[in-house]
Amino acid sequence: MGLREYRRKRDFKATPEPAGAARRPPGHTFVVQLHHASHRHYDFRLELDGVLKSWAVPKGPSFDPSVKRLAMEVEDHPLDYADFEGDIPDGHYGAGHVDIFDKGTWEPEGDARRDLARGELKFTLHGEVLRGSWVLVRTRREGKPQWLLIKHRDEFAGAKEADDYVDPETDRPLPRRTATTKTARSRRKANPQRNQRGATALPDGSEPAAASDAAFAPELCRNQSTPPRGDPWLHEVKWDGYRIVATIVEDSIRLWSRNGIEWTERLPTIVTALRELRLHSAQLDGELIVIRNGRDDFNALQARLSGANNLPLNYVLFDIPYAEGHSLRSVPLVARKEYLAALLARRPHPLLRFSEHQIGNGDAVFAQAMAAGLEGIISKRADSPYRGDRNGDWVKVKARASDEFAVVGFTEPRGRRSGIGALLLARADAGGWRYIGRVGTGLDNDLLRRLRRRLAGRVVSTPPADISRMEAPDRATARWVTPELVVEVFYQGMGSQGVLRQPAFKALREDKTVADLQRESSKTALRPRRGKASRTPPQTAGSGRHVVITHPERVVFPEAGVTKADVADYYRAVSEWLLPELSGRPISVVRCPDGITKACFFQKHSGKGWGEHVHGVPIREKNGTDTYLCIEDEAGLLELVQMNVLEFHPWGSRFDDLEHADRLIFDLDPYPTVSWARVAAIGRKIRGQLESIGLQSFARLSGGKGLHVVVPLSPGVPWESAKRFTKAVAVAMATLEPGECVAVAGEKNRRDKIFIDWLRNSRGATSVASYSLRARPNAAVAMPIGWDELGRVGQSDRYTIHNALRRLAARRKDPWEDINVIRQSLPDMA
Repeated sequence: MGLREYRRKRDFKATPEPAGAARRPPGHTFVVQLHHASHRHYDFRLELDGVLKSWAVPKGPSFDPSVKRLAMEVEDHPLDYADFEGDIPDGHYGAGHVDIFDKGTWEPEGDARRDLARGELKFTLHGEVLRGSWVLVRTRREGKPQWLLIKHRDEFAGAKEADDYVDPETDRPLPRRTATTKTARSRRKANPQRNQRGATALPDGSEPAAASDAAFAPELCRNQSTPPRGDPWLHEVKWDGYRIVATIVEDSIRLWSRNGIEWTERLPTIVTALRELRLHSAQLDGELIVIRNGRDDFNALQARLSGANNLPLNYVLFDIPYAEGHSLRSVPLVARKEYLAALLARRPHPLLRFSEHQIGNGDAVFAQAMAAGLEGIISKRADSPYRGDRNGDWVKVKARASDEFAVVGFTEPRGRRSGIGALLLARADAGGWRYIGRVGTGLDNDLLRRLRRRLAGRVVSTPPADISRMEAPDRATARWVTPELVVEVFYQGMGSQGVLRQPAFKALREDKTVADLQRESSKTALRPRRGKASRTPPQTAGSGRHVVITHPERVVFPEAGVTKADVADYYRAVSEWLLPELSGRPISVVRCPDGITKACFFQKHSGKGWGEHVHGVPIREKNGTDTYLCIEDEAGLLELVQMNVLEFHPWGSRFDDLEHADRLIFDLDPYPTVSWARVAAIGRKIRGQLESIGLQSFARLSGGKGLHVVVPLSPGVPWESAKRFTKAVAVAMATLEPGECVAVAGEKNRRDKIFIDWLRNSRGATSVASYSLRARPNAAVAMPIGWDELGRVGQSDRYTIHNALRRLAARRKDPWEDINVIRQSLPDMA
């Protein structure tokens, strides 16, 4: 198409848009701009043949593969337009404000020119917001250059919209982190100033802060099965050693293990090497390794520390959160690494190494690591701050799964084996330890004898762990010990009995304690303390303690770093609050067999293989009788989790009285531009309207975008009455607040308003249960709250699998404590 049409439409003396005269080297840029013209839309542009091929997408790209977004092809734009932001004056073509929404690189999944001409262009985006595989498909409508923009199903797909990345208050794109990184880099190049000591200049974004030689919390990794894709990630070798952080304050140089144990006296050569950097103050993060036969060797490192060899220790450095009186924690990682590399290059030392990285091409880096026989890679968001926790900015990708376990026992040796036969292992569980398997492979005779000596003084008479998964013959020969030693073991997934498959010993982890394992497990497995407000579920059929969760390592929420085991641990922890919401009611569930980035679906009917505690209850329908799902106890709950259930949606009536509603739901569903403050205000007004007719109500964060106002009824009312009443309330609110809410569904009615969804109040309709997870990227939780909390929570998905249990443990009272004891019913509406 060329730029002739683009230039014909514009007066470059009056508009700030680029004329396209500048020459730029060819590349693979893509850009999406939010354009507030006469009709708000997104401009989607791909660089091809020296121009930006362009489409106007009225509703913006959708991350949902089932959504096909109209994309109107427009004139080609110059490459300079990829950097354009600003105001096009009134009276000129495209008048209005333009913001860059997202920017990055793209790559075709075929011959781009040919596919574009044919009308089906498949491509991969590497942006901050838009990532993964997409397709543009031309429609067959004559005379109209219309296309459809569609997201392919991959790890980046989900229930998200472009507008989710726009500030609802300003209607401007939220800040892009890659822009921060690039801006900081360009500023450093433009102003290479030096600090007072002649060292490399501190990066932009560093802030003055007091120095400390105390240990600091290191950044931690989440496990992931495949490397993240795109330029926002950098990838490093996974070093096989001990994590060590260093602090420097004047003449004091101290070395610490990851759990805050001082190692300074054990590593004098590393202290001497760090002194050669001549830093007044710093915090350094790295890995202590030993090189043998050209690569890092963990067993050689352990032997070196025990005095069994004289191989030199090496300290591989990969981060620097503090330097020369300044905190660098808010500086993007890639800038911190550039600064660290410059420090090490300025005064090189043979024992100090810089951990090199590559930006983007994670799959290729991982493949190279595997070809070299390495254990895996560490992938890190290039623009991430240093937070000192496990937040998902760093992920570990291993070729061979391994994990750390506590030693809870051993077996006697047989044949020529000496010391012990096998180690008995356990994983931290809520309130204790759970047997996870045994390992004997990979232990040499010398280590077997040493382990026997260390374990001999720890022998106890009773098992220190739940051993229900252990075979009876093994129990008879086991010798039990107090859990104190930690070992790392390779394994090939979990067997049908919930124990390790093909385990092989990797290393004795002297740098970790059983307390570390318990702390890491408590992130999801910690059961909140029970208080006066607890609502105990019926104890009808057993606990879920012995339900086997297969494939516990499967990643269910990739962005949140949550596995199937994490989901099971969460539901164990909240079962005493969740089960009263489900017990005695038909339920529908959302199942995601391959995690939330793949196909998920609703299911309400029971079937074979669900588990002995998952029941089917016949319910009469218009066209016959169907068998609905029902559970009554923790075992049934976990059997559904084993079937990959993430969400639970109960009916508003019970099995013993299906024709009468005992729960009414007003679901406040805001348009993306609506602020939480407006949702909260409407929620309070609905509460006030209900109180004026004598009805108490309760508030629940949906875990999505909205708020549920829940009204308990006792006695219940016929479904037709429930539907008529809730519709009347919704219509009345829409009449009183016409600028804020609507009672009619439909996109055109809802723009910039809150839809009061009353349609859930009919026989067979469901609503998400309190404490249920939501199948959303951040693993949000539907959380009951008090009305006095409404203004403080800030958003509906405030609580997630990572912080919900802390909330339950901290709250003094259950805000829904009285929901099942209130006696109220609907007023007469005749």
